[in-house]
Amino acid sequence: GGGEQVAGAIAQALADDHEVVLLGPEPIDIEATIARLGVDLTGCGYQRVVDDVTASAASADFDLFINTTYRSSAQNRAPAGLYYVHFPEPPSTSRQRAVQAVSRRAADALAGVSNARVRRVHAGFERRSARTEWARTYSTFLSNSTFTAEWVTRLWSVPSEVLYPPVRPEVLPGAKTSVIASVGRFFDPKFGHCKKQLDLLHGFIDLERAGADGWRLELVGGADAASRDYALAVRREAVGHAVSVHFNAPRSLVRDTLATAGIFWHGGGFGEDPDVHPERFEHFGIAVVEAMAAGAVPVVFGAAGPAEIVRHGVDGYHWHTLDELVSRTRELIADPARLAAMSASAQQRAGEFSGHVFAQRLRLAAAHALR
Repeated sequence: GGGEQVAGAIAQALADDHEVVLLGPEPIDIEATIARLGVDLTGCGYQRVVDDVTASAASADFDLFINTTYRSSAQNRAPAGLYYVHFPEPPSTSRQRAVQAVSRRAADALAGVSNARVRRVHAGFERRSARTEWARTYSTFLSNSTFTAEWVTRLWSVPSEVLYPPVRPEVLPGAKTSVIASVGRFFDPKFGHCKKQLDLLHGFIDLERAGADGWRLELVGGADAASRDYALAVRREAVGHAVSVHFNAPRSLVRDTLATAGIFWHGGGFGEDPDVHPERFEHFGIAVVEAMAAGAVPVVFGAAGPAEIVRHGVDGYHWHTLDELVSRTRELIADPARLAAMSASAQQRAGEFSGHVFAQRLRLAAAHALR
């Protein structure tokens, strides 16, 4: 996934000039990592850690400890610490905040008691208090988008720079057809991070009514049993329309779809409140960059990561309502010259998220942390 890609790219970027040791529960399969992620970790060592506690203890043996684990709260014990943030812990509910407040007071009250049983109770209160003192042990935070960086400051009270993750384009532009593509897992909205395929389908039905001029919609993504009802609802509503829904399709179909698609739709975050549920937004948007690299013009919901990737009116469009999604798409369909120009601009923009750019900026951040 994206987290593995970032961790591998960081290790590879630093391995030429530093001794790099990979920490994790299992040794890295070098050949598989080269084939799947395109990163070569041959020169890296390995040390086994299984959780935040063992990772924190291991960190004391290094000059620089780099944490790329999602939702980790491992304390850094190295002289310098760098944390790459995919997204910080989501805000607490009112009930959780109350539990945390009570737990903090109880933990403080029991802190000096020596009885073994009371110490265990104290440890339990500490776990529930959701303190973020561990964040102060890191000297540098890097976030995968400005959206994420803002939440790092809001939730952890530390500043963060932005370092967009590296995207390795797997798909070259092919002969473009009248296809709108949307690629992403079919997550039921009740699980939070929904890609909004049902809303995109409704938008396409509106586009058909307005005149789609032979264009069709291809929805491609993984689906599991937990989201079965949502996925099947999308398929049912697609019947009778110029829409194909592909569940758990092979990677070859994803590549073919992106290579031939003229337009790419993305709806993550639509209908959500970023101040209440920021975790429901696309924090970066690797699929958006992949589509742009393949020459598909992105029309994305105008918030969070995709809105940072896509420059509105230059290499794609932002939308905020389904009416706007339809109108922006119709503009592209009606103007082949604009579509071609934006396709070229999108490909150029995708190159700004390359592994080379990431490695350069990562090395600078590491050097600064080690000063």
